[in-house]
Amino acid sequence: MNTQLISYLDEYLQMQTPQFAVMITGKWGCGKTYFIKNIKDQWCSSNKSVSENSIDLKPIYVSLNGLSSINSVIRKVKTVLYPILYSKGATVAKTVILSALRIASKSFLDLDKDGAGEDMNNLLDAEGIIEVFKSDSDTLEGNRVMILDDVERCKIPLDELFGFINSIVEHSNSKVILICDEEKLDQVANKEGLATEYKNFKEKLVGQTFALKVNYADIAGQFIDKLSNSIINNNRDLIIDLFIASKRENLRLIRHCLIDIKRFFEQLPENIKENPNYDQFVKNIVAYVVIASIETRFGNNGIDYYQSYTISDEAKKVSLELEQRYNPILERYHIYGSSYTIPFKFLIEYIRNGFLTSPEYLISECRMLKSRNLTNWEKLWNSYHLSNAEFSELLSKEKKRFYNKELQYVFEVVHLSGILLSLEKRQLAKLDRKHIVKVAKKTIEHINNTFNNDFSQIYLDSKGYEFQEINSTEMLEIIEYAREKYLAKIKVAERDYVANVWYGLNNEITQKQIVEKFEAVTPTRRCSYNMEGIFHQVKPEVIVDKILSFSNESRLEFMWFLIGRYYLDGCRIRGDIRSEMKEDKSSLINISAMLKSRAKRKRLIEKKTIMMISAKIDEAINKM
Repeated sequence: MNTQLISYLDEYLQMQTPQFAVMITGKWGCGKTYFIKNIKDQWCSSNKSVSENSIDLKPIYVSLNGLSSINSVIRKVKTVLYPILYSKGATVAKTVILSALRIASKSFLDLDKDGAGEDMNNLLDAEGIIEVFKSDSDTLEGNRVMILDDVERCKIPLDELFGFINSIVEHSNSKVILICDEEKLDQVANKEGLATEYKNFKEKLVGQTFALKVNYADIAGQFIDKLSNSIINNNRDLIIDLFIASKRENLRLIRHCLIDIKRFFEQLPENIKENPNYDQFVKNIVAYVVIASIETRFGNNGIDYYQSYTISDEAKKVSLELEQRYNPILERYHIYGSSYTIPFKFLIEYIRNGFLTSPEYLISECRMLKSRNLTNWEKLWNSYHLSNAEFSELLSKEKKRFYNKELQYVFEVVHLSGILLSLEKRQLAKLDRKHIVKVAKKTIEHINNTFNNDFSQIYLDSKGYEFQEINSTEMLEIIEYAREKYLAKIKVAERDYVANVWYGLNNEITQKQIVEKFEAVTPTRRCSYNMEGIFHQVKPEVIVDKILSFSNESRLEFMWFLIGRYYLDGCRIRGDIRSEMKEDKSSLINISAMLKSRAKRKRLIEKKTIMMISAKIDEAINKM
């Protein structure tokens, strides 16, 4: 992809005194260093014979990342030069260097090899380096090339760095190649107030700028080859396709990703390989480790929502973006949902912490590694593994169940909808896509109306499989409908439970008893009612009447309940109010106002305890 760049660099090396630099630019992690080091290795691999009376000067590569002074750059250059200057032609090297530095005194030469000569490291300073590259001695062979990488990450003031680079280009016979992300370099120049100086510097110094083109699939393949890992190599195409689909154009991510895959399987028990489903398990795990690694290391916190099927608007938006990015690849390779192997949250935790928590337990709970008979829709989900006779028989049975509304679980409805839509798209069945949507909605509504108390039947669980045709208009409509019905059912159930708690509180209640009433887990099993809003489900006057019915002692208990719930003054724990609790704010405002109004009719301790509760409610409102 970079033939013009490579050709130009070859020509640049043949120039005698170009007196200009070449810049190669590209985004961080796009492979600039990888590219230039490969080119450098090719330049150094010349089979040209060099005699003992001459020095073969190789291209010098220096990363400027984090360097804060010109002297630190020189030290790096000397480190690269050291083995060259102390090669088998060391005596010649000294002669060349000392001649270049115009040092006439023979006391500095160690021609008799008695060890009393001057150390080259002490002789080479900034001017000395330039003189070495400037020398036209016949004994100094090879290309005098200096490659300066990570220019934008250098901590040397740009005007000082530019001056040093300019002195090398103008006053020596060397060629200078600058490697950087020029967008970042522009930002550094602007930050240092040197935007104009940078522009002038580039016009004067840089003769040609190339934007590196990257074949990410090819380079990722090279990384895979170098690892020589059978699991990674066997899933080569899957890994590369997911990396390309991620659109995270950073080769460091794929490097880390491959290491994450390798380390993951090293942490698993050895006997897992004996499981008949091991190969399928490996393919699925590789896919999800790639996604978890790339997105987590890229800094995408939204990866926490991937395949969670959570119902918050924010989570749905982020999850949908990730599904649209990766699901076509997962479907193409017949990858099951992560819950069928190892729940995705454990893979994210592995990437963030560097180790897999309780691998033996996770493997023991892995559904893919447990023997069981597949249902008909599961077999149809992987239809390419069926014979024609098996496919026709299963399709006939599942179509009958679907169109006769015999399904009792929402996840079955959604899965079969996706499978039928996929079969229609692949021309394996003649079906009406609009009719599929219509039947799916009616069946979902029937399940919601029939099974009032069993939320497992209306919960949209993927059961370890990706929903097919997930990005089609029809499937998005079906899934959204299922989620809306589920959310509405959950809201009714939560409202009824909370209302029953309030109505059921007796007049002599304690703080502990109130807390216990709301410790019940919500139908979503995401948390307890104590962590949600518990005031807005009933009318404010209901709660006010209940508070007024309490004894003075119970009102104090209720006040302590408020203090503990919202971490108010008097609570031993400091904390923020959960966002879910803030849904109660408007209800609490009304409750407080009603309590103040009703307290006017009360006397003594009774009035005081009512006002104390109102004050704590106001404190919670202000904290919100």
